[in-house]
Amino acid sequence: MLGLVAGCVSTYAFVPQVRKIWRERDCIAISLRMYVLRLVGFVLWLGYGAALGSVPLILFNVLNLVLGGTILVFKLQAIGVCPDPRGRFCQQGAGPA
Repeated sequence: MLGLVAGCVSTYAFVPQVRKIWRERDCIAISLRMYVLRLVGFVLWLGYGAALGSVPLILFNVLNLVLGGTILVFKLQAIGVCPDPRGRFCQQGAGPA
């Protein structure tokens, strides 16, 4: 039960950031290195959860990978590494973080 509550809280923590970036189309202040390292951590936690057979660890780390990955894609679009065919995100010409 504790794992489910912890997973809900830590996963929900990403939602306001994703919504803010989506709404404002601005991710200049987002650290690229932090999100890359964070996603590596989620992959490692996912592997640990799979090794233990822990449903909360697997479920919430998959969700965290999706949300954190979304932010990372927005950032990569902002610095021109990832295509942004519709030109929706970070059009201010931000440089790498």
